[in-house]
Amino acid sequence: MNEALTRVLATLTDPSAGPAIDDVETLTREYPFFVLPAVLALRHRSQEISEPLRQKLMNIIALNSPDPQAMFMLADVAYEDWAQFYPAASTGVTTNDAITKFLETYGHTDPREEALLERLIFNPAPDYSTLLAREQEQDMPEAPADPADNSQDALINSFILKHKDNESDLLPTAPSTHEEEPGPQTEATEAATTPVATAPTPAPAPMHDTSLSESLAKIYIRQKRYDKAFEIIHTLSLNNPKKSAYFADQLRFLRKLILNRDSANNSK
Repeated sequence: MNEALTRVLATLTDPSAGPAIDDVETLTREYPFFVLPAVLALRHRSQEISEPLRQKLMNIIALNSPDPQAMFMLADVAYEDWAQFYPAASTGVTTNDAITKFLETYGHTDPREEALLERLIFNPAPDYSTLLAREQEQDMPEAPADPADNSQDALINSFILKHKDNESDLLPTAPSTHEEEPGPQTEATEAATTPVATAPTPAPAPMHDTSLSESLAKIYIRQKRYDKAFEIIHTLSLNNPKKSAYFADQLRFLRKLILNRDSANNSK
C-alpha cells in the first residue's frame, strides 16, 4: 500500500493530529478523485495550508461533493464559531406533554388520585361567564354628575345607563301560580271579551342543566367510561359557547385519557 495513504488513514484514529501536508499533496496528485486527504487537511490543518493549496484542495472537493453545507464547513475556518452563534431553541412544555406527565405519575386506581384527577378535569379555569359579566360591569359608563349637562358624551352615557336599567323590564315575567276563582260576574265578562280562537303559545326551549350534566360526567369518569364523559362535556361546550374555552381543557384531558386507555388495551 502507498506509504502516504497509510499515514493518512492512520490519522483517522486520531483526528486531532491531521495528515501531513506533503502526504496530502502526494495523494491529490496521484489520486485526484480521492477527496479524503483534502477533506482531512482542510479540517485539521487549515491554519497551516497556503492559499494556493487551499484553492486547489477546494476545487478537488467541489468536483466530488454535491453537499453545499459540507463545502461551507470546509471553506470557512471559523465555521464552528458561527455554528454556535444562535443558542439552541428551547422547546416549551405543551398541554399534551403536561397531561401525559401527570397521567404517568398519578394515572393509577388510588381513590385519592382519582379525586385529584376529577378536580383537574373540572376545575382547569375560572368560570368564563362570571368573567364576562365582571368585564361588562367594568365597561359601564358612570352617571353624569350634572343632570343638566347636555353634552354629547353625557347624553350617550345617560342613554346606555337607561338602556341597562330597562333590560330587566324587557324580560318576560314568570306566570303567577295563584289563580283566583272566577265569580258569576267575571265569567260573563270574560265570555264577552274572550276571542273565539287564540294563537297557541310556543313552549319554551328546554334548558340544559350544566351542573347536572357535569355531575353525570364525573360519575362516568369514576367508572372509567371516558367516552360517555367526553360526549357530555362536548355537548355542554356546544350549548355554552361563552364557556367553550373552559370546556376545551376538559375535552383535551379526556381525549388523552381515552388514547392512553386504548393504547393499553391494544398492547395486551
